[in-house]
Order: sequence, then C-alpha cells, then structure tokens
Amino acid sequence: MTIATLSAGPQARRLPQLDPKNAATGYLLRYCRGLERRTALENCTLFLMSEHAMPEAKAELSAIHASAELESLNQVAWIDLESSTRDVVVLRTAGGVPVPFTISDLLAFREQARDRGALRAVCQRPQQ
Repeated sequence: MTIATLSAGPQARRLPQLDPKNAATGYLLRYCRGLERRTALENCTLFLMSEHAMPEAKAELSAIHASAELESLNQVAWIDLESSTRDVVVLRTAGGVPVPFTISDLLAFREQARDRGALRAVCQRPQQ
C-alpha cells in the first residue's frame, strides 16, 4: 500500500494519507458494499474531493479505477491493454482467447444497459 508523504510546514503535523487509488479502494470497501455502482462511485468521488482535496475529474477517475479493480478480483478474464487501442478493447478469456470490442460494440452495450436501467453515468459533464 502506498502512503503519500507530506512536505514540511503546517501540513507536517497531519498524519500520512493513502495515495488516491488506495484511499478510493479503502473507502469503497468500508462504506460502499451493497450499494449500486452509481451511488458508490458518487459517494467515493465526493469523499476524495472533500477529504483529499482532489479535483472532481481526478477523484471520479480514481473512484472508477478502484471500483473496477475490486470488481475484477477473482475473474478469469482480463482486459489486454497491450493488444487494446483507442479503437478496440481486447478482452482475454480464461484460455487467453482474444475477444474484441469496438467502439460501436461498447456504445451498443451501453445503450442496452441504459434501456434496462442497469447503467447510468456517474457525473454528466461536457466533453473537454
């Protein structure tokens, strides 16, 4: 587990804090079990913003990454980052077989999940 160190000065009296990824993981494990993903991510994002003074975009991504890592524990498949590009995500099954997901595939899955009520955006904000 990584611990962020504080510089000397007024901040030096504070206890060391976990880095953002570990803080998000700890928060999700402690307070968000049994919550819907959307609620858990929103709560974790707010925690990171208030307790760790993180900007919203960074806090949201830290919460998403920690949540995805926890969700992927004990899975027999994984996302192959070396084979994935900005246009295709390659999922490897237990046997190592590549399963490609294009942007069109992912957008279609997103729409299906929205239609079922299983997916909602964490925070709606304009593209930058």
